[in-house]
Amino acid sequence: MEELKKLMRQAKEILPYSAGIIDLTGKVIAATEEDAVDTTDSSVRAVLTSNDMFAGTADKIYYKILIGEQAKYVVYVKSNDPDSKVSLQLLSEWIKTALKEKGTDADKIVFIRNVLLDNEIREEIPMTAREFKIDCKVPRLVMVVRTTADKGADALEILQNFYTDEEVANVIAMDEATSIIIVNAQEAYETEEARNEFIENVSQSLFTCLSSEGCEANIAVGSLVRTFQEISKSYSDAMTALKVSKIFESDNHISRYDKLGLGRLIYQLPRSLCEMFIEEVFPDEAYKQLDEETKMTIETFFDNDLNGSETSRELFVHRNTLVYRLEKVKLKTGLDLRLFEDAVLFKMATMVRTYIDYLDASNDRMIR
Repeated sequence: MEELKKLMRQAKEILPYSAGIIDLTGKVIAATEEDAVDTTDSSVRAVLTSNDMFAGTADKIYYKILIGEQAKYVVYVKSNDPDSKVSLQLLSEWIKTALKEKGTDADKIVFIRNVLLDNEIREEIPMTAREFKIDCKVPRLVMVVRTTADKGADALEILQNFYTDEEVANVIAMDEATSIIIVNAQEAYETEEARNEFIENVSQSLFTCLSSEGCEANIAVGSLVRTFQEISKSYSDAMTALKVSKIFESDNHISRYDKLGLGRLIYQLPRSLCEMFIEEVFPDEAYKQLDEETKMTIETFFDNDLNGSETSRELFVHRNTLVYRLEKVKLKTGLDLRLFEDAVLFKMATMVRTYIDYLDASNDRMIR
């Protein structure tokens, strides 16, 4: 309805008399006079039952708008001037064109959404894409923008204003909290360096744009794909990146599928295998015996690449205190974090432990 109201506001600047659009119930849904909107016109029933396209009353001329062979709306002007019939016909065609374009846009969004979800037959995609003027041969990158439900509409509007040219990117809403950007990546596909630079620039620009508008969001970047038919893979990869980042790097607002590292591997492991691994590394739940101070020490030790001096400095503790804490870890878990192999095993086990905790707190059991 907003599209029709916008059209009537434009018509007000052109027509020499008042006009409006009436639905099949007789309700005025858009008009050049604001106070006419939402009023009821009792004459519309007679207009709709008439065999003629035009009908008239003492002060109005009506014209039926047909979509296909069925009347969809009735348009009117407040005039008895015979020349106003020409204006009515022109206004009717204008409205039908607007409705057709609106319907085409909606159909295009539905089509793109179905391709993302892999609900379209792969071989038939190029034919339908051609109808919507989508070039299937252009490489693309899918990005997922996730906000809270109450901020979803704001984020979508910001993104649509940021990407106004469909030759550059398509922006659609997936649900009330999720927007999808499908970016033309023609310039980035040839070399690994170009791909990495392109992904970095696009994701950072997007994050800066949202942040500058006060919209907090998480951005997940899928993999570059060679054709439009393959965007379902890029979308799936972006969703995986969103979930893996949520589990292992909750403070990170931008997650890239090609930079997930160990987290992506762990996310694809079955729960039974994860539990078996934890029992081998931390028998009798040894990890839970570590207090928060010790866990923080371990995290800082890893952040400083197992450098004891840097860790002591950052924690403001004597090096002997750090050694004592690491010895305590060795006593309770059997792993000496000063040894590279033990440190790697401990790091993997803590990430697997985090993943199991995530599974316990959600219904997620597999990549979607």
